[in-house]
Amino acid sequence: MNPIHLRTFVAVAELRHFARAANACNLSQPAVSHQIAQLEAEVGARLLNRAPRRVSLTVAGEVMLEEARRVLAAVDRARERMHEVASGAVGRIRLGATATPGLYLLPAVLTEYRAANPTFDLQFQIASLDEIADRVIRNELDMAVIAGRPPTSELRAKTLIRDELVAIGAPGRPSQRIRRALADQCWILREEKSAPRRELDAWLHRHRITPARSMVFDGPDAVKRAVMAGLGISIVSKLTVEDELASGRLIQVDIGLTLPQRDVCLIDHPQKHHGAACSAMLRLFSARFEYSASTS
Repeated sequence: MNPIHLRTFVAVAELRHFARAANACNLSQPAVSHQIAQLEAEVGARLLNRAPRRVSLTVAGEVMLEEARRVLAAVDRARERMHEVASGAVGRIRLGATATPGLYLLPAVLTEYRAANPTFDLQFQIASLDEIADRVIRNELDMAVIAGRPPTSELRAKTLIRDELVAIGAPGRPSQRIRRALADQCWILREEKSAPRRELDAWLHRHRITPARSMVFDGPDAVKRAVMAGLGISIVSKLTVEDELASGRLIQVDIGLTLPQRDVCLIDHPQKHHGAACSAMLRLFSARFEYSASTS
């Protein structure tokens, strides 16, 4: 249904006159008559009663006038919204993250972003590395922040910060140095198939450490709480335990081995077009973290 025909019909219906409607629509009177005839043919009903000096609405015309006003109002709103989007006044960003950056690095960034861009729709999700990467590939997320490298070369990655890993234990241990008998310790591990678990398993294998005892917890917060409770030791991102180390609720354990480091990366699809909302987030990341490296 042609919006131009609807506007012409509304003008005729409101002015009750073809000539005045033609003048209001900047059309000739035959053009107005032709458009009304086309609309009536399309809907299959007579919309106007035509008299020599006056026009009135049929029952079908009254219904059409109500619906036409609703449709035209929606069209006008859509046009206004598209203008706002094109000018950068409104927009949407769908941001994802894995647990460590999502819980410990991004909250302050999200707060700053909302304050600077109140009209943008900010959507945020925390999930596993594989799920987050898959959603970026399928364009269900515009970008994401992950700990470690992306699991596929299909994504573009930019390093935000270098993530330092530390060994932690509960206060009151006999010694903060556990250079021997690492296999005899109870190791607190992340859930299976998580990126931190894969990294820790690889590190243990590389150093030929096979823990005699282990306990598994979901998420970085659960791991550090288990360690604080005295259940064992763990190797975690320093981002997740800075407050607990500073307050003495956890201690950093010297295990006598070099611990791995990993990058916290911003990932997106190399062919992704970023609108105003996404571009604003990219500028914020750039200002806060000063990207140290990039790969494609």
